[in-house]
Amino acid sequence: MKLTVFTPLGTVLKSKINKVTVETLNGYYTLLPKHVDFAAAMGANIVSYTTEQNEKKYVACHRGIVVKKGDEVTITVQNAVTGETLDELSEVIRKEFKYNDEQRKELNSAMARLELGIIRGFGQLSKGNFDG
Repeated sequence: MKLTVFTPLGTVLKSKINKVTVETLNGYYTLLPKHVDFAAAMGANIVSYTTEQNEKKYVACHRGIVVKKGDEVTITVQNAVTGETLDELSEVIRKEFKYNDEQRKELNSAMARLELGIIRGFGQLSKGNFDG
């Protein structure tokens, strides 16, 4: 099989594999070459995979979708980091992904304030309180 991990910034991982284990929002799945085609949403988790040389490797993924079609497994996520040990990647998830969530919350808050300002502006415009 082939495993490819994409983020908005590009391809993070491309590897020939024997199997991949991923946690979806519905539970854990181990995808093998003859596994039925599959698609599911993922939260932040560590995906483990076994290369053709039987080496176990890991990639930390931050929210996305996993799709298995034929012999190709594609994971598309917001952010992904490869690593050699579970401890290393657990730390990445704890720090980096949490930081990204905090930034997203701040951005959402700023967007809400901007939308509120626009709505107030349109309200003043409809009342004829426009000085332009």
